[in-house]
Amino acid sequence: MVAQRRRPRPAQKQQLRCAVVCGLALLLWGFRWLWPLQWLPGWLLLLIIVWAFLELAALLLIPRRWR
Repeated sequence: MVAQRRRPRPAQKQQLRCAVVCGLALLLWGFRWLWPLQWLPGWLLLLIIVWAFLELAALLLIPRRWR
């Protein structure tokens, strides 16, 4: 018997992107006191946090349920 290929859920890519960007924003915010991250301009950190909120809003408001 041949094993069936498991198809990914329709929103799996969107959830993964959201998790990655939110994790990156939290990581940068948590370790902003370290000397390499102190060189990042504040606008860059703000841009990543805004991107995380936009991804989260897109996931909550317009989930991709169909291909």
